[in-house]
Amino acid sequence: MLSRHFILLISQLQRKGRKLPAMGDFISSWIQITIQAPAAQADAAADFLAQLTGAGVETVELDAPAGAVRVIGYLSGSGDTAAQRAAIEAFAHDLAEQCQAGALSLCFKDLAGQDWGENWKQNFKPRAVSQTFVVAPPWERSVRLGEDQKLIVIDPGQAFGTGQHESTALCLQRLESLDDKGRLGSPVLDVGCGSGILALAAAKLGVPKVVAIDIDPEAVRCTAENAMHNGLAAQIEVSDTSLEQVRGRFALVMANLTAKDLIELAEPLRAKMELGGYLICSGMLTTQLDQVRQVFEGLGLSLIEQNALAGWGALVLV
Repeated sequence: MLSRHFILLISQLQRKGRKLPAMGDFISSWIQITIQAPAAQADAAADFLAQLTGAGVETVELDAPAGAVRVIGYLSGSGDTAAQRAAIEAFAHDLAEQCQAGALSLCFKDLAGQDWGENWKQNFKPRAVSQTFVVAPPWERSVRLGEDQKLIVIDPGQAFGTGQHESTALCLQRLESLDDKGRLGSPVLDVGCGSGILALAAAKLGVPKVVAIDIDPEAVRCTAENAMHNGLAAQIEVSDTSLEQVRGRFALVMANLTAKDLIELAEPLRAKMELGGYLICSGMLTTQLDQVRQVFEGLGLSLIEQNALAGWGALVLV
């Protein structure tokens, strides 16, 4: 779990607003951070880097030493790298105290002059992100799918989800569960759509109308492009409309946000649910589940499912 000190420091750094470049952009300065740690500490390292950088991280389980995990993230050289590096070093020092001597290592690598888009192409391969969905980049022409699997094409060149983060996986699993039970209705609203992966998944499951919104214009563009990659542009309406201004009510509302955002948006999220509709919310730590649940229960919703994965939690309410 992140200490209050590190959460405050992350918040201060994130206010400066950093974003990964578009595919093919030439990056003059990027820093790769690699933390190698025992599995018991790897989740904390991944959570820390994800929150600090505002982007996804890669985790690699190693054969040797046994039980070790390599966590990889990236910092833009255009940000306050000195403060960020100091925060990472302090975090790694504290985390190392929980491990055996020498079991945790930290490495910074300057990626100056590298083509970020080409690096993504080399590293991003088709992968199953849930029981139903396989995510692949647009340049993968042939992807082998299981009998009941569905392909979602995502351009990974933006700082938005490709389905690898635990909170996204939790949302996809809850979406699949509603579909399996015949409870996935239309229309569906995806709040804070990012890459659009949740909206795409709903459309792939047969929802005829999905509305995806995000306050970040780059996320709106990214979702629209991914909808086109998947042949779903006619099913998915994408805009930067605020939640309060979205018209109509929805059979399902999905919100993969932070606990703070979920609490602040609780009333408008509730207002967009049709009678008997469902709300899937994730993006909160398991330690924050009770607080978020109580806010929504105070608005008259009832919890029907609560799940956790690697320190992250999800709620399904009706």
